[in-house]
Amino acid sequence: MNLVFCQSPVKQKTNTKLPTQASAVKIYMPSSIQGVNRVLADGISSSSQKNAWLNLWLIAKGLFDFALSERVKITDNTFDWRVVVLEPKNISLSNYRSVLSALKKLNPPGSGYGIARFDAELVLKFSQEMLNLSCQTSRKSKLVNNFRGSHFSSKGQVYGLKDVFSLGLPDWIKVSPDEIPKAIAFHKILEEHLKIVRSLNENQTEILATYRDFITGKALELFFPFQVRYAEYAIKQLADPQANNPYLFSMEGLNTMVRNFKNKNEQQDWSIDEIIENPGFLRIAKAINQATVYAGKIQTKDGVKELDWQRNYGLAQRLSSHADSEKDFIKELTNFLISYENENVRLTEQLQKDSKKLYRVWTTKEDLDQVLTLIKDKRFGCSLVANLLIAYGYAKWSKKSSDEKPEDEFEITDNTSTKK
Repeated sequence: MNLVFCQSPVKQKTNTKLPTQASAVKIYMPSSIQGVNRVLADGISSSSQKNAWLNLWLIAKGLFDFALSERVKITDNTFDWRVVVLEPKNISLSNYRSVLSALKKLNPPGSGYGIARFDAELVLKFSQEMLNLSCQTSRKSKLVNNFRGSHFSSKGQVYGLKDVFSLGLPDWIKVSPDEIPKAIAFHKILEEHLKIVRSLNENQTEILATYRDFITGKALELFFPFQVRYAEYAIKQLADPQANNPYLFSMEGLNTMVRNFKNKNEQQDWSIDEIIENPGFLRIAKAINQATVYAGKIQTKDGVKELDWQRNYGLAQRLSSHADSEKDFIKELTNFLISYENENVRLTEQLQKDSKKLYRVWTTKEDLDQVLTLIKDKRFGCSLVANLLIAYGYAKWSKKSSDEKPEDEFEITDNTSTKK
């Protein structure tokens, strides 16, 4: 909304004799506005629109009290304004005010890294504040709806309305007042997501945009495009000796998140646990993990470690590109498992010369058969199983496997210290 305030003078009345300069002071109140928006939806015009100044003051007061506005970086020298306001539902005015106040004062989203990151941080940080409130209130119903917002783009010395948008809130975060341990678990997940989002800057616009689509949406399927892009980004970071270690989603966080998404069909007779707890699924996901994340030269909590096997690049993209085709995905997955097993055999023969043993997960035909059964199951579909396999394959694994030597167990540290 591009507004130009036109002011009318109102003389100040006083019984006290003032100096000449003071007596010339006048108070100006806005009496009309100019723009393409109207108070009533009865037309549109760029001519002067008269309206009582009190109405404008009340609108401004509401924005100051219940809206959040930030100047968001677009380019190095260009900043737009983004204004958002929350839609309350079953929340008291005092709680509504306290949550927004805490968000604005203590936990505001960063605005120097572009629109997508601002939106993602806003939703994540607001969800943190709502978790705190959920543990204090006795209400079990939905407290708020979505964020509504307006985007004002820079037009030089003025700003014009560019977009009106809505940001959904993650409805997979559900906590009742008596579920404090569950609230703590969700807090950890949100912090995990925030670390990943804050590690990305304006150079990763596409990754941030796909994450924003996911966290403001309602479907688990929206997570997968982001995960594929982020997986490729994380692998490149790991391969760069000068880059920071990427943050990874934990297995625990993924499990909690995917289990809490609403089913598309409330009458469906299956649980996602049938996929993510399947032994074959987990062993192949672990093989993907060891061929990509835990491969080559990595930075561990004990320093740099040189592994005997090389990193497999582009695997997430190749698997994802065939996720909608059962035949093509099975072929791509089988090709990976064949190459993975061949590498295991080569490494085993090499290590045996030095009387050493390869402590790396070995996949079996039974593992592949179990995954193929999941893929062919019409209740799940190939796309869901394939994308979950990628997500878990590029997660942070810390649980020890029976195929690995306990004292050789290691994991990438998920701090942001620069690799040596």
